[in-house]
Amino acid sequence: MNPIVAQVLTIAGVLLGSAATFVVTSLTERARWRRTQSARWDDKRLLAYSEYANAVKHMVRLCRRIAETQELLPTGQPIDLDSAFADLAEGETERAARWETVLLLGEPATISAARAWSEQVWQLEHILREEHPDTAAFTNAYRNAMRLRNEFYAHARADLDITSGPLPELTWKSLQPPPSSPDHPATP
Repeated sequence: MNPIVAQVLTIAGVLLGSAATFVVTSLTERARWRRTQSARWDDKRLLAYSEYANAVKHMVRLCRRIAETQELLPTGQPIDLDSAFADLAEGETERAARWETVLLLGEPATISAARAWSEQVWQLEHILREEHPDTAAFTNAYRNAMRLRNEFYAHARADLDITSGPLPELTWKSLQPPPSSPDHPATP
């Protein structure tokens, strides 16, 4: 073989190998960067969702304690209503601050579920601020708030690619009507 042809083939092989190495390395680094970015945003979304959920849950817990004090629920210890409503207002401020991060980082279906849950908690507060709150209205609103909480968690888990399965259906024994005693049969 002609030495010039051999040198040209060698140079072409080196150039082709270098180009292939560059392309493969670039694609690998780009894929690694995307994975790192995705993991970074997943961590931030997880934190945003969990902080928001904790803020809303705090409000729900305050609503429940107020309801227990107003004898809408048969459990719990009485609390001072004025300070509880003040704490509820502070809880709303905390929820609103956490909401901004959810809006910034959240997936649209998760944002919608978070909004629905918050609006239902506001409904709980509205019922509790009535002069004579209705037990059935509060119980139904509370159940709906817990259903909406589960929907929020289901959307958040899907957004975070948590594949361990759906959340179990939750029941609250304190929201069940008390069993009828033989002395006082339940009315049909």
